[in-house]
Amino acid sequence: MRRTLWTTALLSAAVALAPLPAGADAIQFKDGRYFEVTKVVEAEGGYKLVFDHGEIFVKKDLVNQVLALDSAGGYTPQNDEEKKQVEKGLLPYEGKWVTKADRDKKIKDKSDKARKEMEEARKHQEWRDRYIEETKHFKFEYTIPQVKAKEYMVLMETYYDVFMKKWKIQVPAKTPKLTICFYHDQEYYYQVSGAPRGAIGYFRFVDPIELNFYYDRNDERLTLDVMFHEANHYLTYLINPKFNYPSWINESLAEYYGASQWDQAKKSMSVGHLQEGRLVVLMDAISGDKPEWQALEEMIRLPDFNALHYAWGWSFVHMLMETKKYSQPFQNFYLEMGNGKDVKREDRGDGIMTCKPDEVIRILKKHIKITDLKVLEKEWHEYVKKLELKSHRGYEDAAQWAENWGLSIKAGRYYQTAVEKGTENPLTFDNYGEWHNRKGNYDDAIKMFDKAIELDPMNAYFYMHLGHAWVNQGDKEKGENLKKLAIDLEPNDPWLQLMTTKIVMGGK
Repeated sequence: MRRTLWTTALLSAAVALAPLPAGADAIQFKDGRYFEVTKVVEAEGGYKLVFDHGEIFVKKDLVNQVLALDSAGGYTPQNDEEKKQVEKGLLPYEGKWVTKADRDKKIKDKSDKARKEMEEARKHQEWRDRYIEETKHFKFEYTIPQVKAKEYMVLMETYYDVFMKKWKIQVPAKTPKLTICFYHDQEYYYQVSGAPRGAIGYFRFVDPIELNFYYDRNDERLTLDVMFHEANHYLTYLINPKFNYPSWINESLAEYYGASQWDQAKKSMSVGHLQEGRLVVLMDAISGDKPEWQALEEMIRLPDFNALHYAWGWSFVHMLMETKKYSQPFQNFYLEMGNGKDVKREDRGDGIMTCKPDEVIRILKKHIKITDLKVLEKEWHEYVKKLELKSHRGYEDAAQWAENWGLSIKAGRYYQTAVEKGTENPLTFDNYGEWHNRKGNYDDAIKMFDKAIELDPMNAYFYMHLGHAWVNQGDKEKGENLKKLAIDLEPNDPWLQLMTTKIVMGGK
């Protein structure tokens, strides 16, 4: 694991979580998050959370448990009937009238139970105390909420069965279970997994092999995309563990399966959906006076596969898998490359075999039954022209792609389109706010951060970003107070501590 001594010290501080203090109120959300709060006050439609540097309102339907130690106070009757009950020494509790002693005991028991559950959840967010469970084909080690982990266990077993049935892969009976490591957020994933920065999912293909993911509570669709993509690398690895598929086809098939959709209610998955972020990139490439089309043979011969190539490769595999005359021939091509007896493979120098482009082209032509790649290329390009976007998600994904590749103007255009198309993803508004902040558009940045907070009122980074925007705008007092509120929310986060002194100005 590559990390500096300084970083290690910060991370140790981040995970050294103390037990909840006996005098603190606390709240736990349905997505597994929990917060210590100076005071929790029930309000119409939800709860008002009082912190040292501000108040936050959260809707009741987001909340799983509330620990409010002052909730056993006196009660003001609302009508004559209630007044009679209060005169008898009774108080309302969960729809019933009970004695104060009985109510106090029930509240204490409930508070003790809530505190125990919260402390248990906190404990299991440290990797040394992670949950460990096994299913038929996998061993799960995780720090995410148990209810979410169990859903993903079903998903992964379903995916395994669906893929193996379609591709007819025979796995030796004594094949060990794959370890799947699941982390509760992105930063902790990088800290513990050893995954390189920028890799939002990680399949370790050398012994001991394992899959690494993190749970993005703001964008679970991203979590599922990454799971379906990286798990596909493992499933195709099982075709022949000693063979390394060329990146252009390996990543393209993983992108095809990455767009799969999971129906939690039916416990089923469906494939063949659009990778809309990739499609936006393609639409951008082929629009205008000088469209840039990808040549098929050139793609097969690429030594490196970048983000734009991912988009082209996904669309090529999507055409082959979703076109009846090509679906089975393509699968046969893929399987033969890894296991075919008459395929010429070469050792890449570490005992792992691979195929050179000429051999790949020979096998592809054989199974697709063509003599000229240009014929297939033309059909592929016509197929791409007919694909259509269906939601704002493609523009969100494309904006992130553009940001990662330093294409700032495109990123801003994609963010704006996602907003216009009605996104409700708080991260999109936060990312767009950061984009405006870097440009010096502080009014627009503040509007974006406010919307992000409206959608997710407990994300400390949103308040930190908003605080920086207000400082940049000229209201230092308001900005600094918002940054302090961010620390109130996540006092153990070292990155937030560093950000309190960071100045985010336009273009810096």
